[in-house]
Amino acid sequence: MLTLIKPADEERRLARLAALAVMDTAPEPLFDHLAALAAQLCGTPVALLGLIDERRQWFKARVGFGRDETPRERTFCVHTLQGDGLFEVCDARLDERFAGHPDVLAEPALRFYAGVPIRLDDGSHPGTLCVVDYRPRQLSEAQREALTRLADAAAEALMMRERVIANAQADFQAGAVGAALAARRESEQRFRVLADAAPLGVYQTDAAGQGVYASPSWQRIFGLGPQASLGESWLGTVHPDDLASVGDHWRRCVAAGRRFEMRFRAQRADMAGGGLRQLWVRAHPLPAPGGGVTGYVGVVEDVTERLTAERELRESQALLDRTGRVAGIGGWSMDLRTMELVWSDQTCRIHDREPGHRPTLDEAFSYYKPEARPAIENAIQQGMREGRPWSLELPLRTASGREIWVLAQGQADLQDGVPVRLVGALQDVTEHHRAAVELEQSRQRLRALYESTPALMHSVDASGRVLSVSDRWLERLGYRREQVVGRQLDDFMTPETSAQVRESYRPALWRDGHVDDCPVQLICADGRLRDALVSAVAEFDLAGRPLRALALVDDITEELRHRAELAQEQRMRRQIERHVQELDQLLHERSEMLDVLAHEVRQPLNNASAALQSATSSLAGRGERLALERLTRAQAVLGQVLAGVDNTLAAASLLAGGGRIARLDTDIDTLIAVTIADLPREQRDRIVVRRHTATRTALMDMSLLRLALRNLLSNALKYAPGVSPVTLHVMDFDEPAALQLEVADAGPGIPRELLPRLFMRGARGHGGTEAAHGLGLYIVRRVMDLHGGSAELLRTGPLGTVMRLTLPQAG
Repeated sequence: MLTLIKPADEERRLARLAALAVMDTAPEPLFDHLAALAAQLCGTPVALLGLIDERRQWFKARVGFGRDETPRERTFCVHTLQGDGLFEVCDARLDERFAGHPDVLAEPALRFYAGVPIRLDDGSHPGTLCVVDYRPRQLSEAQREALTRLADAAAEALMMRERVIANAQADFQAGAVGAALAARRESEQRFRVLADAAPLGVYQTDAAGQGVYASPSWQRIFGLGPQASLGESWLGTVHPDDLASVGDHWRRCVAAGRRFEMRFRAQRADMAGGGLRQLWVRAHPLPAPGGGVTGYVGVVEDVTERLTAERELRESQALLDRTGRVAGIGGWSMDLRTMELVWSDQTCRIHDREPGHRPTLDEAFSYYKPEARPAIENAIQQGMREGRPWSLELPLRTASGREIWVLAQGQADLQDGVPVRLVGALQDVTEHHRAAVELEQSRQRLRALYESTPALMHSVDASGRVLSVSDRWLERLGYRREQVVGRQLDDFMTPETSAQVRESYRPALWRDGHVDDCPVQLICADGRLRDALVSAVAEFDLAGRPLRALALVDDITEELRHRAELAQEQRMRRQIERHVQELDQLLHERSEMLDVLAHEVRQPLNNASAALQSATSSLAGRGERLALERLTRAQAVLGQVLAGVDNTLAAASLLAGGGRIARLDTDIDTLIAVTIADLPREQRDRIVVRRHTATRTALMDMSLLRLALRNLLSNALKYAPGVSPVTLHVMDFDEPAALQLEVADAGPGIPRELLPRLFMRGARGHGGTEAAHGLGLYIVRRVMDLHGGSAELLRTGPLGTVMRLTLPQAG
């Protein structure tokens, strides 16, 4: 987000800032050292001493930051100005005030900020002293206190500077020399208090270059006491080989009133071995109101350790270059303060550049292919933030256009927790990469072949962890590859199988090198179980240690199921055969019983019927009317009994006969004659036969068909009114060949409620007796079924009923 915040005392604050007359002034060592000390104490790569006017934040001192100023609306420090204490943001990406800030969205991303307002004696805040990092973090209490004290020191330095300028202007305008001297003494006193707290050596000289003050840090660096630090005694510590050049340069700078800056060697008498140290001394002239200088203020820094590290780095670079030629490995380094990038000669050769080439950072990145640049840039940024080394294999196009692969490695060197240098190595690994790619492609082809095989296969390591599975294995068990690879094979087995594998199969595999047809039960993704036979071969390393095993799985679930079904079917077949034999025996016994019953019951009834008929004939000529009527009724009743017995025996025979009948070529007229003869004498004349065909014979079981036809005629005679005729129509057809017999009566018709069950056993019409069993039409249908024909109701109603029998002749 962009910040547009103004403090409540904005006008007074800007007025005091203008009075300081510090905006856009040259760098001053004291402020630079304050910023450096803030970064060092807080362990951050960036520290800024910034002053904020109405449109921008300008940095009087900066460490680890490349810009001189920032637009006011983009700085975090405007939030710091709102209070008197420390303002801290531990992770800007998680803070809604700054999550959308351009610096937070940049790369590297600003993640941490801590700032303290610089508070002057009137309470105004001209700016801030802040530290910044590119990773989330939090200051300790000691670091917060130190940053606050440094901000107070910066305020004192600004006010001292303001007073020095004001006093100088007053001296020049009013000639108030005494007051100016007093103000100068006060200013100098404040300066010395501030210098005493500074970590670098601070000193002050008069216009002739004679030392008038040296801070305790300065005395410790030079190894001199308070008195010995005054005048030009410090020259006595300079190494003899550097003394002439240092002394001459110092005196020329003093005489010309210009800035002094030089690095030289100094000997410390208080250190063992002569205490040779490398010092970096800087001094700025203090301008006098009327021109010239009134003295110098400077700082000294002991850079011995830093120069030693740089020398060691140069030596290591030289060694790296020599070994790089042998091993084909190049080295590189980059100073993060100067952003200077150095390549070894071998690195230059890898890039097809002449040895000694010094590329810019942009040029170095430009050799990497576009798709590889984000990876190397992110690795470097992460290495700077977290101190982790990186190693990447990346594609690169050299200066001559060659396309190669390089192994880019590096890490950040830290000083007091702050990255100051990047170092690394570069190796041309094109051939290795090509071989690795070909090997991987070969592995992929082998894996694809393995996974696409129609067999069920898997491989495991020595601990039983699944390394790979075939597609068919996954398909059969219902898993996805990521659900299986990396897990223990035992997870996909029943507990019993898992125990068997651990205790028996796996030890045998690693002992003998193979196992064959081990029965297991595998658990499918849906919980179902599958039976399988597993055969496996083991692979060992050169030392004989087990590496992996490749297993072939034979799914026998369906085979076992078919075997079980077959066994069950065989058991059922044997059981059915026993039942059939028992039923055959029962049916045979039943048939014999029916034959006995037919003979023992029907024969006496036939004899009784014949006797009644003989008696009736004898009485017919004697005029015994009453007796004759009784004999006639008795004969009718006996006929009904015989018909009922015939139907009952026929029904029992049909139910027990098993559907086997003897179809013989039978005379049709004979069938009709014997059927009519079965009817009572007084009803026979009511039967009218209508022949519509000249066919004389038909295939049938005459006894059964005679029974069916008699039942139809008996029903028609029973329900037809008075002496109305019952007509029997005889017809035949050629396609398909069939004989049809239709029985028509003039009765009242069959009741509607009886029609759905007309041919079912037990169905009786409104004219039936309670003693009847409703077997007549049931027997008719069964007889026609046995003949492969049909019995059907053509029509029924008040004008009568027509029933049809169709007897097929084909076959």
